[in-house]
Amino acid sequence: MTQQLAEWNVPNRILFGRGASDEVGSYIDRFDAERALVVTDEGVREAGVLEPVLESIEEAGKEYAIFDGVQPDPTDTVVHEAADAYDDADANLILGIGGGSSLDTAKAASIIAANDGHILDYEGSGNVPESPPPSIYIPTTSGTGSEVGHWCIVKDSETDVKEEIGDVKLLADLALIDPDLTASAPPPVKAATGMDVLTHAIEAYVSIKAQSQTSAIALDSVEKVGEFLPRAVEYRDGDPAALTAMARASMQAGMAFNGAGLGAVHALSHQVGGQFGVPHGLVNAIILPYVMEYNLSQVPEKFCTIAERLGEPIDRNRRTQLEAYKAVRVVRELGDSVRIPRTLDETAAEREAIPALAAQALEDGSLTGNPRLTDVDDMEHILERAFDGVFEYESRL
Repeated sequence: MTQQLAEWNVPNRILFGRGASDEVGSYIDRFDAERALVVTDEGVREAGVLEPVLESIEEAGKEYAIFDGVQPDPTDTVVHEAADAYDDADANLILGIGGGSSLDTAKAASIIAANDGHILDYEGSGNVPESPPPSIYIPTTSGTGSEVGHWCIVKDSETDVKEEIGDVKLLADLALIDPDLTASAPPPVKAATGMDVLTHAIEAYVSIKAQSQTSAIALDSVEKVGEFLPRAVEYRDGDPAALTAMARASMQAGMAFNGAGLGAVHALSHQVGGQFGVPHGLVNAIILPYVMEYNLSQVPEKFCTIAERLGEPIDRNRRTQLEAYKAVRVVRELGDSVRIPRTLDETAAEREAIPALAAQALEDGSLTGNPRLTDVDDMEHILERAFDGVFEYESRL
């Protein structure tokens, strides 16, 4: 019997802490680069978040050009525009700064900077032949953990399907996490991206591909989100401790799913977000408890542990599945506390699309880590409950 081998890839360099963005210029120098293309979006630029990064580049005597055309759920078209900007700038380093869309755009553009063809030619895992240029990835939200991952998501502009591209060559030369850069995000963004962190951590922890190290940091992330997310959302520019804890939770959850994979939440959210433009973190936040209930029978002990990490007492003398459901309930309550809608019916998603969304989700690579086997009927059932706000276990408690 062939044993399944575990694999875990993380960046060689991670710089974490308040004020870390002041060090960007020195790292560009270490990478023997002279001109960086900064990949971001207009919102980040207008909020002034780029200023400490650009000042650091200038103080190091380096040059930069800016591409701020990133859009939510970046398409192949935007990726190629960013790659063209890299060539036009004669850059030799790519620096992504922003939310997950900016970092994904930067990663995908770095592929085209070193390889021919169309970005969707590289869909799947391990299909990037030539190594991209040196890279620095800086998150401005505590959400995707993309700065420490080797995956990016690119939406096909013709089909609206989100395609996954993964390769260890996409790992950052430097993942720089400065919690101060997350302060200006609006409360709804902090809420949705924070619940995205929780989704990453929970899916990584219950994944069939979980490893001891991924589970350890996933659970620590779960605990941090439970304690600090409401504080991070409530205080727009304050509470540095909460912002720092959420930034660390996001980074750790990204590292966890980079080794353990994800599950049905992401398989479904990729389809809903791609077709209806609902922000990724928000879709994850809404769908998460419904998928948790679906998976509960397979890993009840793990859900009991999640509940405990979120501050919910567990009675080990009661029936395990009923106690495990407390994890579902406390996740819903956490979402309520930061004003996350309870149903997909409150978003732009349309119920009529459920059959197509379910069928597409079965083809999504994220599903491979889910602890419970699924078919199209299961996926439709989860989506129907997510539209209706119905939980089967409610009457049993």
